[in-house]
Amino acid sequence: MARFRLYPTGGQVRQMLLHCAHSRYVWNLAVEQHAHWEPGRGSAPGFAEQCRQLTEARRANEWLAAGNADVQQQALKDFAAARQARFTSGFGEPTWRKK
Repeated sequence: MARFRLYPTGGQVRQMLLHCAHSRYVWNLAVEQHAHWEPGRGSAPGFAEQCRQLTEARRANEWLAAGNADVQQQALKDFAAARQARFTSGFGEPTWRKK
C-alpha cells in the first residue's frame, strides 16, 4: 500500500483556511437560527430551507460567494445530522464553532 504525504503551497493553505472559515460561518448561522426558535413559532428552517437561504446569502455577500458552495452546504448537512443525533449522541444541541 502506497502512502503519500501532501505538502500544500502557501496559496493552497490560504484557500483551505478560507474554506474552513466559510464552513464555520455557515455552521454558526445555522446555530443562531435554531437558538432563536421559540415554542409557538413555526419550526426552525430545515436543511432544504437553509440551502435556499445560503443561495440568497451567497448572492448578497461577495465574501461568501467566493467560497465553494459544496463545502458550505456540507456544513449545513453536518449541522442537520448533529441536530438529528442530539438525543442519541449524548452531546446535546450543536454549539458554536470557534476558530
